[in-house]
This record gives sequence, C-alpha cells and structure tokens, in this order.
Amino acid sequence: MFARRNLRRNLTITISLPFVLLTLFVVHKNRDIIFSDNTSHKYHEHASDFSQDIINPIYYVRSKRSTTGSKLSTIHIDERIQNQSPIMVNPYTMPLINTLDNHRQIPKYHSIEQIPYPVISTKNLERFVHLDLKGAAPKLDYYQKLFPFLRQLGATGLLIEYEDMFPFANHLAIIKHGLAYSKHDIQLILQLADMNGLKIMPLLQVYGHLEYVLKLKEFIHLREDKRYPQVITPCLEESYKLIFEMIDQMLSLHPFISYFHMGCDEVYYRLVHPQCAYLNFHDDADLFIRHVTRVAKYIKSKRPDIKLFIWHDMLSQLANSGYNNITELNELIIPMVWAYVDDVKPWFDDGFWMRFSVFREVWVASSFKGSSGEITTMSYIGHHQRNQQTWLETMYIASSRHRVNFSGIAITGWSRYDHMLSLCELLPSSIPSLAYVLQTIVFGHINDDKNVTISTTLLGCNQIPLWEKPMFTTFVSCSFPGHELYEMMHQYDSILRLYDETMSFVRSFVTDIHIRQNYIHYKRSQECLQRLIYLEDQMIYFINAFQRVSFNFFTVDIGSEWLQTYFMRKFKEVQYRTNFIERKLKTQLSWSQRPLPNNTAFIVVKRRNFTAVNFSPLLK
Repeated sequence: MFARRNLRRNLTITISLPFVLLTLFVVHKNRDIIFSDNTSHKYHEHASDFSQDIINPIYYVRSKRSTTGSKLSTIHIDERIQNQSPIMVNPYTMPLINTLDNHRQIPKYHSIEQIPYPVISTKNLERFVHLDLKGAAPKLDYYQKLFPFLRQLGATGLLIEYEDMFPFANHLAIIKHGLAYSKHDIQLILQLADMNGLKIMPLLQVYGHLEYVLKLKEFIHLREDKRYPQVITPCLEESYKLIFEMIDQMLSLHPFISYFHMGCDEVYYRLVHPQCAYLNFHDDADLFIRHVTRVAKYIKSKRPDIKLFIWHDMLSQLANSGYNNITELNELIIPMVWAYVDDVKPWFDDGFWMRFSVFREVWVASSFKGSSGEITTMSYIGHHQRNQQTWLETMYIASSRHRVNFSGIAITGWSRYDHMLSLCELLPSSIPSLAYVLQTIVFGHINDDKNVTISTTLLGCNQIPLWEKPMFTTFVSCSFPGHELYEMMHQYDSILRLYDETMSFVRSFVTDIHIRQNYIHYKRSQECLQRLIYLEDQMIYFINAFQRVSFNFFTVDIGSEWLQTYFMRKFKEVQYRTNFIERKLKTQLSWSQRPLPNNTAFIVVKRRNFTAVNFSPLLK
C-alpha cells in the first residue's frame, strides 16, 4: 500500500515537472512585459537608427501630488541609464570632438508627469533678461543677433547691470573699465533694444556691491568699513555727491527709460563708519531706510514718473523699529524678490508675503545662470527651469492668499558673484537655459511638445540640450546665437573627463615621491607618457579653439581669464609630468639603493600661530 502511494507521487512529480519548468521559462523570457509598470515611467525612443547609442535618455515620474488633468512640469534625467558604464573609446585613435557623436538623435517623448500646482497667469507679466556686464561684457555685434532672439523667446525688456563697463566721464572716469563701452556704444545698445521692442532698466548699485568704485584708493575713505570695499557709507555727505553724480551720468545716457534699479542687496556692513555715531540713527534698519529713501527721492526729482526697484533681501531683514518708518519707502520703490533655489515655495512663508503685499507692485527674480556656484562653467537647464516653474507656483499662492500684485519677472544671469570673484557661466553658452526659462514664463509650464519645439525649432539643436550634468561624454550641436561657445563647453567637459581618466592612471605610477626623488618605473612611465602626450595635444587644441571662439563674443582678455581660472592649472600639471617622464626616460639608467636620498629624516611641519591672526573681520 505504501509502495503504491510513493509510486503515484513520483509519477505525478515526473509528469508535472516539465510543465512547471516550461512555465518558469516563459515567465523569465517575458518578465519585462509581465512585470512592467507602465504607470510609473516610460523611456524615450530615438527616431533614428542609432538608438543603441543612448544619449541622455529622459523619463518622467508621476508626482505624488499630481492631480487629474494637470500638465507636465519637470523633466527628470534617468539616473539608472546615466550610471551605466560609459561607451569606451580608444583615446589614441578617437578625435576629441567625435568622442560621442549623437548629431542624428532626436528623442521622442512619452511623458506622464503632471503639474502638481497651479501657476499665476503670465500673460501680462513683464519678462526682463538680466545682462550682468561686470564679467564678460559682449561685443556689440553679438547684441545684434541676441536681441531679436530674446524677443522671439518672449522677453519684453533688459535689466542691464553695467558696473565698470559704463562710460563714466569727468572725475568719475577713473571708475570705468579700461575696455568699457563708449557713449556711442550705449546709444547703439539702446537703439537695438528699441528696434526689437525691448524696454531698458539700467541697474546702478547705490549702497552695497560698489566694489568697482570703493576698491580704488581715491574712494577708500567712503567705505562703511575701511577693510571692505563692498559698502559705501551713508554717514558722509561726500558719499551722496558721488552717488548722485553716477546717477546723473546714467540718466543722461538713458533719456527715455521708465525703469531704474538701485540694487541695494547684500549690504553687509552698516553703522560701522565712525561718523555714524554722531548722526541720529535709531538702528541699522533706520539707516538703510533713510539712505534708500534719500537716493530714491533724488532720482524722482530728475524723473518723476520713473519706476524705482531694489532687491528685497535687505528689506526682509529690517527690524521692527525700522518697519515703523517704511511707509514713505513703500511709495517710492518696487521690491524685486530674488530666490534661486530649486523649489521656491517653502522659501517664503505667509508672513513674508503679508509684509510685501503693502507694496503697490512686486517683481520677482529667477535665474538662467550664475546661481549654481561661484566657479560653475555650464548652465544646465534643469535647476533653472525648476526654479522658474516653482516661482510661478509661488506667485499664484502669494497673489491668491495675500493679494500680492506681481507685475514682472527678471531672469538674472550673474557673471560674477562679486566684482572681485571669478567668472562663472558665460552668456552665449547659457542661452539654452535662458530659452527654457523664458518659455516657461510665457506658457506657464514646459510639456513634451514645447520641449521639442524649444530645442529643435528655437535653439536649432540636434537633440534636447542637457538638463543635468551627464554621467558620460556627450555633445549637442545647435544654431542659436552663441551656439559655438555652448558647443565649446561640451568639448571642455570632454577634455576634463579625459584629464581625470589620464591623470588617475599617471598618478598611480608617477607619484609625488617619484618626482621628488627623481626616479621612475620605466615600463609604467612609458605607458604614462603615451597617454599624457595625447592628452596634452587635445588640451592645446582646446586652448586655441576656445580663445578663437571666445573672441567672437568678447574682448581678448575674457578668453584668457577664463582659461586661467578653469584650465591652465591642469594644463601646466600635464606639461610638468610629461616633461619629467620624458626627461627621465632618456636619462634613467640606474636607481639608487634604498633608503632614498633626502628621505631619512622626520618631516617637520609647524602649526600656525592663531593668536596672531585677526579673526574679527570673519565674525562681523
């Protein structure tokens, strides 16, 4: 009986097992279809026959806050694809520019992401593009191409921050840049703007960020704090003589403007000048309000109908005692509220918008470049588009809840964080970012169709410009005004990747101790030299090409400054190690016995005497 039961069981297993295995095999072969979640994400397919070369694939994620019927807001890069190993190329046979050529690839879009928040109506909003000329001021012929393009993108005006590029005259001539625009240049810029329907708002700092003036020995005595050239003191009457003369010259060359920006952001030092102790200021808030009010009244006395703007950050820091006297200032100025974070909504609470609702109108400021770090070289679209998208959402919330009257948006494009600091992203290479930000304002959002239209029709690109920094080398070809410099930034990225890869290999076998002790590993050094010579050749090509392209847009000093900031240190290191290895391969015939010379004693280092360091500037 027991034997028959076992026989039946074994027979059942024997018969069933092939079917079970066949079922598992079928499931395994079709697992992508069976277990795919079509509601979570979809990949873009390339329209060409080159879909195996996946370049910067994009997918869309349904937001947890999405609501039925809302539209696309944000584009996300597929990190899983980007984190895959890059396509390897032979660095000794592959030309630099063609490291990864994706000219013929235009992705299709299958998006399911939706806008999580409503946005303010943008139909009647002014859209001013900020031109920060304190770093890399363009040549005039670039404006001839740029201004019509900005109008096509939806810009209605220009916020021009001349700084030392303005042609100050008479006793103020010492302020201007050695290659500053002439008066005739300013007139041509204004004519070009008018021809393209772009209004002008000049920006002249009248309190903080006056480094370009106060750095000079002739004006040291006008600093609020003598150690720092950023802030002018309102406690000396001579300061107002200087400010008013600068304003007069600015207004003289802008006879028909309706807008004027007074700056007044980041005024870090107040009530520091010794003379302030003899004046009747309640506190630093009172000082700020009195100063801004006096300057605003002076401009109004010259142009009664002009609209005056200041940045908001110092207003938001005013103490309660200062706010008691702010009524007059409310009638004189329009605050421009700036924030460059990815999501602006949590940045400002209800209390903030309640305070700013007392102004008759409010502008906001997003960014298309110059807000991702002091030494950033490329304006990736994602951060700036998200910043602008959430600004529109924030404006909807503030206008609905607190009746804030928004009337315009300035899209800032900082060239330096400070007059004394390095160049960051250059204007021509940042046009794709600017295009997406402007189109976000015009339409309220960016969906799939607009994404393709912006990239192919407006920018003339062979694929979607980069939203985030890619994990591997890529190259985008476009035709917008300034595309040559944008493409050059892609080559720069390619060179840096080659540099990192090569130097990682070289530093493994030719270390600092090899250089210090003047000896090498012969076989490994031959391998290093082969790689270094190729890298050096590509870097020389880039240096020459970058300067040629840069000179199309800027004066000769800009290309040189940019290379010295971002490239030449690396190039000199490559040359140094190349020369060392090349020399040692010719002369290294024998090696010293260990221990190595000059390596038999303790390394002695001394600690800094911190008591002799004055930290007071850092603590203020």
